[in-house]
Amino acid sequence: MKKTNTLVLIGMILPVIGYGQAKARLTSYVNPLIGTTVLTDPKDLGYDPPWRTWNGLTGPGATLPHGMVQATPVTTYGSGSGYEYEVKTIKAIAQTSGNHWGDLNIPVMPLEGTNFTADDFASTFSHAKETVRPGYYQVILDRYKINAELTATTRAAYHKYTYTGGQDKKLAFDLVHAGGGSSTWELNQAGDNIVVGKQGGLYFYAVLNHKIKSIDINKRNPVQPEIPRSGQGAGGQRKLTGNIDVPVLSFERSDKPLELKIAISRVSADGAKLNYEKEIANKTFDQVYKEADAIWEQALNKIKVTGGTQKQKVMFYSCLYRQFCSPSITSDADGKIALGGGRRQGAGAAVPRDTIPGFDTYASPAIWDVFRTQLPVLDLVQPEVSNNIIRSMILGGERSGFLATSFHGDFASSFIAGAYARGIRNYNAKKAYQLMLNNANTPTGGDVRGARPHNAQYLKLGYVPEADIASPTTETVSTAGTTKTLEFAYSDYAIAQMAKALGDQETFNLMTKRSQNYRNVFDAQTGFMRGRLADGKWVTPFDPGYPYYEFMYREANAWQASFFVPQDTKGLISLYKSPKDFELKIDSLFSVPWGGYAKDNLSCFLGQFCMGNQPDFTYPYLYYFINKPEKSQAILTKLLTDYFGMGPEGLALAGMDDYGSLTGWYVFNAMGIYPYSPADPEYIVSVPIFGKVEMQLGNGKKFTIVKKGNGKNISKLTIGGAPIKGWSVNYDDISKGKQLAIYTK
Repeated sequence: MKKTNTLVLIGMILPVIGYGQAKARLTSYVNPLIGTTVLTDPKDLGYDPPWRTWNGLTGPGATLPHGMVQATPVTTYGSGSGYEYEVKTIKAIAQTSGNHWGDLNIPVMPLEGTNFTADDFASTFSHAKETVRPGYYQVILDRYKINAELTATTRAAYHKYTYTGGQDKKLAFDLVHAGGGSSTWELNQAGDNIVVGKQGGLYFYAVLNHKIKSIDINKRNPVQPEIPRSGQGAGGQRKLTGNIDVPVLSFERSDKPLELKIAISRVSADGAKLNYEKEIANKTFDQVYKEADAIWEQALNKIKVTGGTQKQKVMFYSCLYRQFCSPSITSDADGKIALGGGRRQGAGAAVPRDTIPGFDTYASPAIWDVFRTQLPVLDLVQPEVSNNIIRSMILGGERSGFLATSFHGDFASSFIAGAYARGIRNYNAKKAYQLMLNNANTPTGGDVRGARPHNAQYLKLGYVPEADIASPTTETVSTAGTTKTLEFAYSDYAIAQMAKALGDQETFNLMTKRSQNYRNVFDAQTGFMRGRLADGKWVTPFDPGYPYYEFMYREANAWQASFFVPQDTKGLISLYKSPKDFELKIDSLFSVPWGGYAKDNLSCFLGQFCMGNQPDFTYPYLYYFINKPEKSQAILTKLLTDYFGMGPEGLALAGMDDYGSLTGWYVFNAMGIYPYSPADPEYIVSVPIFGKVEMQLGNGKKFTIVKKGNGKNISKLTIGGAPIKGWSVNYDDISKGKQLAIYTK
């Protein structure tokens, strides 16, 4: 792993609009460009890349915490966030973004005169003429000599385009484009300076400060080339279909900058107009940005750190910033939501459109990615958001009969059980619990649908069997049965904790027993979790170093999947001949060289351990369970130092951030605590990189972490002055605002 000593601080030293000289504001430490770059060096990646590898899939768009709007420059459709640092042209500015390919909605592009065609209106730009801060983005569009500035409210974007050459101002609405492919669209003029419409199911209401002279339809070449994918397995943009032409607005001449205020809604056209009126109608650009900066400062102030280097503070607050970017609010300013009717198996009453549930609703989080990092961060510092995410999940469950699972596994149960254990309970806990049981107990398979794929076999056999496939490859699609077994067993454990809290002893006993199902896929001969066929035989041949996407494992090889037993790590250790044998196995995990496989989703290794993907995030702490925390600490120190702020610009992450998962790992470990089993209200303690951490909790208390001494390892732990037995701190002590002192040697 090549260590980087530099970190680009683009836009970090410029004064904040409305504040005069730059102050030591926490927003000044945030660099939204972190994670937008791509790694190319085989020494960093662990292989020689034959294609563009994953970047963090983060974007620099102007947004607010959990904003419905993320006004984002699009360099590449089909690239996740839409922004790839190495691409030197901007195609449009979208109103939504994220980590994956379903956003990049309602792209617009300022144009001038006749210096464009419908097939070619992208502009070159330079990072030297780009400024990025929380709630603000600025860039010079070289082709048109336009200074583009963006800021945002929760549900509306504010675009300001300063034309520097007295040009004829025009604005394209490139509505056929979206992040996941081409889209159906509508655009209509609704006043001298207003256009309204929709793209797919997203409505918009747009007001300009110039009178519209005409709306001209610019014809694209009807024979559109296939737009290549961004990476080997990226979501990718396909050939454009439907109405592929580009409506372009022309304006009457004015010396003023062209300003666009555009609000969106997932409910209705009236909802988009209401969001405009409530949030942005009577505000200037500087007012909106000043408010955005203040809101971000308030969010970041939830955690204050003292000590550390400038680079560490920039990385910490840039990572903390990502914890608040998702999930996004989905309800309108009047509280209405767009849950349509309809039922699926096991569903309750349909929820009509325009329902007002009485709380801000949120998109379902990417639970598989973030249940072990980002969501536990929100539990600590934004418990009201965690609470409303759960309420939103319950609302969706009333329609489907199940909790959303998000990609793989069934970790909604872990999230809810962990939040409940941390005192987040302003929702119908019994209803949430019933949905958790629906997920776990529905025997899916055949014609029976539910939340857990292949659950009928899991319930019958105690594991999810793998198909008997000859010569499987990484791309083979099957059950990923070993990973599912491990993940379902952990979710069963989470349900057991919820059952215990709610006084359901029978279910507690059953789910505690089921949480031991991880043992059913442990192969004592190899010391790995291994795929089993329905008849009980092991999958053969077996190469623990070969990675799979959906055969035996999900996005992992045997090394990266075999130690996920956070509910019973001591039980896992007991499966080995001795704790020493387990220690040697973990030594090998971090030392056996990666086999050089160039596979999507997997990048940046320490031995077989993959920092760039989620499955083995908890593994550095395994040494704690054999009382060797110093070995864990050496690994954590290396990962924190060398695997964040990578690449020649110092902007790269080790892999995809996936809605705050990777950056959430950094936030926790930089502070010196980590939710090893997020369904439990406990945190493993390590040596923080800061001398002092002050965390403002949702209950008004302040939890403080203080590092004593400059040693590399822990010598003693105290909480509220009392010694801690073991290596963990519990949430009960945290919630009381006690001070955690970490003495080092």
